[in-house]
Amino acid sequence: MTQALEVTPEDDVISIASGGDNSFALLLNNPRSLTVVDSNPLQIYLVELKMRAIQILDYDDFVGFVGARPCQKRLQLYSHLRPSLSDQARGYWDNKPNKLLKGIVHSGKFEQYFSVFRQIVLPLIHSKKTIEELLSITLLEKQQIFYDTIWNNRRWRWLFHIFFGKFLLEHLGRDPSYFKYVTLDNIAEELLRRTRHGLIEVSTQDNFFVEYILTGQYSNLEMTHPYLGESNFNFLKGNMERILLVCGSLDYYLKSSNPRSFSKLNLSDVFEYMSDDNFKQTLQNILRVCRVGAKLAHWTLLVHRDIPEELAGQIKPCTSISEKLFSTNRTFFYGTFGLWHTVKG
Repeated sequence: MTQALEVTPEDDVISIASGGDNSFALLLNNPRSLTVVDSNPLQIYLVELKMRAIQILDYDDFVGFVGARPCQKRLQLYSHLRPSLSDQARGYWDNKPNKLLKGIVHSGKFEQYFSVFRQIVLPLIHSKKTIEELLSITLLEKQQIFYDTIWNNRRWRWLFHIFFGKFLLEHLGRDPSYFKYVTLDNIAEELLRRTRHGLIEVSTQDNFFVEYILTGQYSNLEMTHPYLGESNFNFLKGNMERILLVCGSLDYYLKSSNPRSFSKLNLSDVFEYMSDDNFKQTLQNILRVCRVGAKLAHWTLLVHRDIPEELAGQIKPCTSISEKLFSTNRTFFYGTFGLWHTVKG
């Protein structure tokens, strides 16, 4: 996302909140402004708590509190952060001591789904030694051989199809509404194909996404989400107040914004959950607030999105760049990565 958008100090940025990871990474590029938006208030509360933890705690306490490192005093640290939170965020986290105790980086629904997979399903397929061996391979050629000869056994394929099939994903992994516009017949088979790509064509040596799914840990915080790295901590601490949090729909925020206000947009997978008509309307709202030459980056998981014909004169794909970045992407579960730029219509 950060490589695609190439944020500079002259940019005004909109970023979908999600867990805050991409938004914090964009802040490291020192934009003029960064507005973090999400229609889900729980995502805003999560980002707000991470922001206050960065601002108030020292680095060791921060990575311990959020769950990136072991910590025995998370509730104590929360009591220190609590007065700095908004009333809404404080009310939410006061009632979630178990999430705080586990570490908030593990609190998302998809993270919990991976936890069930890691703790219950994966041990039925591979031993801890086999997992460690996969993560220790240094040559891509050997990684491919290992996957085809050892990892990709019958139990792996069978249990993967069950656990990552539509039924369990709808009921445990994601909200059922996320699948409203999905037309793919066999979700599990498609996700298995993407996983194979992620495990044979992208090195596992520095893939923190694979490491987290398989172990629930990050061995090297400098090689994971940039906001968790100690080398970035002081910059984030000194600039966190520049983030504007907006709890509300993207469309509502866009309609309330002035024309030509923004130059870079991290849209996460927001287009995934829209009807075709809503997608076109949202894109029109985006174009109204974008400057000429603005860049939009977005992911799709199961619902592919192309630029509508009627808007093709105002926005163009950066196909070669997006394809290159997607081919080496470590979060291999996604189906496409789109990078578009606006042109004078």
